[in-house]
Amino acid sequence: MAVIESSFRALPDIDRRLLDAADRTDIGLWVLEKRGPTLNLSEAALNLHGLPSAAPRIALKSFCTAIHSDDREAVEAALGNGLRSGTPFSLRYRTGGGDAPSEWVELTSAGHPDEGAGAACHGSCRRITDRVRTEGDLRRRIAQHKGVEELGTFALRQDDLQEVMDRAVAIAADIFDVPLTKILQFEGAADALTLKAGVGWAEGLVGKARVGVEMESQAGYTLASDHPIIVDDLRTETRFDGPPLLHEHGVRSGMSVIIAGVGTRPFGVFGIHANDVRVFDELDVETLTALANIVANSARQAEAREQNKLLMSEMAHRAGNLLQLVSAIANQTFGAMADPKSAQEAFRERLAALSRANDLITRSGWSPTRLHDIVGQTLQTFSSRVDVSGRDILLPPELCFDMGLVLHELATNSAKYGTLAGDTGTVELRWSLGQPKDGKRAFMLEWRDGHPSDSSQGTGRGFGSRLKRALIEQKWGGAITVETGRGYTFRCEIPVPS
Repeated sequence: MAVIESSFRALPDIDRRLLDAADRTDIGLWVLEKRGPTLNLSEAALNLHGLPSAAPRIALKSFCTAIHSDDREAVEAALGNGLRSGTPFSLRYRTGGGDAPSEWVELTSAGHPDEGAGAACHGSCRRITDRVRTEGDLRRRIAQHKGVEELGTFALRQDDLQEVMDRAVAIAADIFDVPLTKILQFEGAADALTLKAGVGWAEGLVGKARVGVEMESQAGYTLASDHPIIVDDLRTETRFDGPPLLHEHGVRSGMSVIIAGVGTRPFGVFGIHANDVRVFDELDVETLTALANIVANSARQAEAREQNKLLMSEMAHRAGNLLQLVSAIANQTFGAMADPKSAQEAFRERLAALSRANDLITRSGWSPTRLHDIVGQTLQTFSSRVDVSGRDILLPPELCFDMGLVLHELATNSAKYGTLAGDTGTVELRWSLGQPKDGKRAFMLEWRDGHPSDSSQGTGRGFGSRLKRALIEQKWGGAITVETGRGYTFRCEIPVPS
């Protein structure tokens, strides 16, 4: 301390009390002498740089060894320039090096105090690690906010989901400053995730690489946990091992969040990864989640557009078929019945049955439909007189539509010739769905009318009988059996996809 005290006493306007006060804080004082050049450091300056207090006088090159290797050259150059020019300057640098924790230091020079003195320049230094971290966090948050805003704006204008996913992983790599980002998507049977978009992965992996959904993988663990996962260091991770994809790319740290899907099934997983040990916090998780939510929304919109496209195509197809069916019903009804009034009534009832079935299935978007709903809608007039028994099964929409027509014909015939023609008695309706075999399941339906009053119900010569056979046997490849020995029993068996 005697050296530096004598150096500072030689400077104009330096008060001993100022020197004593500086030593009681983390503000260090330094004097750079032309001889050597050599630095004289106060005790606080020595402590800031991790130098022994027994050596307050140190060569400039030796002092620079206490500077982080990435900053060492810049610090030595700045001090050298200050020594030669005497111009005031200020710079920031890190102390330490390697894996040791670094401190940020701000060094300020007041320039030459006196051309005639032995000291070339002098100044102060202080620890600014917290300030640098705060400033860095602020810059990082602003960048993350801009990244989320950029992706949201892009997704609003972009209909191509792949383009949105590609932009999302690129933005994530930029705002989190990581070399590896990925979006994994469920496909097919949902027993694995496919790498649909990514940055930094080996050539040829994006679009092809698959990751399991078991608990051993980070993605699988994320899905099972149903919340974001932060990995501090994959080498010491105990919750899961990580898939080969991560280990082959030298991953150490990272985060992963779920990308929500339609309904309860997730779309996939959004992950970011670093090759060094990083510290990710809750604000980082929130930012990644925001990016994932934008991707999820784009995926929902893409699926909705595809559904609308399919629905429009299906509606056009169904409309054509429906018009053909209406034409056939009209021709058969009015051609087979001599009484125009009876023909009009029969035609009106058949159109009503068509309308009810079409309305029910259209409301569900021509998706698999509950057979119970079709039965209830078609037979609502006779609901108290039909004994219904069968599992609450879903059938393809077109099959449900056709079964509505079949049930209408069965009920109409019974109302003319069988039990439903009277005031009492019930008919039985049963169905079942067999076990899968060769990708198909047998749907079986039975209509049992125990007291027909007219044997013409089962002759098979009427339009209703021809319609049932055309739908079940010709269209669906099914089989019909009819028994008329004791009452009237109608059975059909139709193969449907598993």
